[in-house]
Amino acid sequence: MTVALPIVVGVLWYGRGFLIPLAITGLIFILASALVDRIGDIRLLGWSPPVWLAHLISAVMIISGILFFGIVVSDSAANVQEALPRYQERLSLLAGQLETILGPSIVDAVERGISRIDLTPWLAGAASQLGGALSLVALISLYLVFLISERTKWVAKIPRMAATKQGAETATKILHRIADGVKQYMWVNAVTSAMSGTVAFLIFSAIGLDFAPLLAFTVFVVGFIPNIGAFIGVALPCLVALVQFDSFTPFLIVLFGYGVADQIIGNIIQPSMQGRSLNLSTFMVMVSLTFFATLWGGIGAFLAVPMMVVVMVVCAEIPATRWIAVLFSSDGKLDDEDSSNTFP
Repeated sequence: MTVALPIVVGVLWYGRGFLIPLAITGLIFILASALVDRIGDIRLLGWSPPVWLAHLISAVMIISGILFFGIVVSDSAANVQEALPRYQERLSLLAGQLETILGPSIVDAVERGISRIDLTPWLAGAASQLGGALSLVALISLYLVFLISERTKWVAKIPRMAATKQGAETATKILHRIADGVKQYMWVNAVTSAMSGTVAFLIFSAIGLDFAPLLAFTVFVVGFIPNIGAFIGVALPCLVALVQFDSFTPFLIVLFGYGVADQIIGNIIQPSMQGRSLNLSTFMVMVSLTFFATLWGGIGAFLAVPMMVVVMVVCAEIPATRWIAVLFSSDGKLDDEDSSNTFP
């Protein structure tokens, strides 16, 4: 175990360019499976969609969402680049308004710092990251198309990789537990994040906030990040409103209008939809968030909880690593306490 940990960390770090698209594809695939289940449950005058149609609708919706996200990010890049000089000038004006509060010496220092900011390297880096993000979106879309097309084959062949019948049964059980846990998490967060993103877009558009589509998508994405995601989703548009407008009214609308709506969604609607808890320790969720964000950046924060669920389920089935699953759990109790189907 002591030797394996550095190896795992090294693989996650040096292989992040290869592993991140696969991990995101897996999570989106699980979300697509949850969407298939919901579509299959639809009843219209006694008719329900066949399985193939549910898969087709799910694939079209997911891939369209991914491509739409790429289009919004691409279109917003030019707007952000155009607005940066204006925002820089606005920051200088705000610094002048704060002179009476902070004193002239502090404000002069802030103005000198703003005037020395060179946006060229930042824009070059942002353009490079944007190109990488669009390439990542294209790669994930390709992965997803082929994975969905081979879904039934993968479900059948993974248990056959085990050497014994008992191992195959255990592998099947592990896959089902991982799918159930991650599917529940991804579905609930997707629905509630979509609610938050929709409310955010309506409010941001109503007040004329810059980059409203991009900020709304940001709200949707950070909704998957536990604990700090809600703070980011409110703080970022509030900062844009504070810098963009001369009046504090838009800032207050974003802070209280969207902020209150987001709290209602996060603290009332989401718990009622979540139902069965994932039984994860809040402290260990933060540790996982820090760990994966350190290794994989912002995408790692997005993947932290699903990856934690996978690790917890797998470790629970191996006696030597069962203590890790107990450590990750909220109450120290695992779902399979009475199960004897564990790996030797």
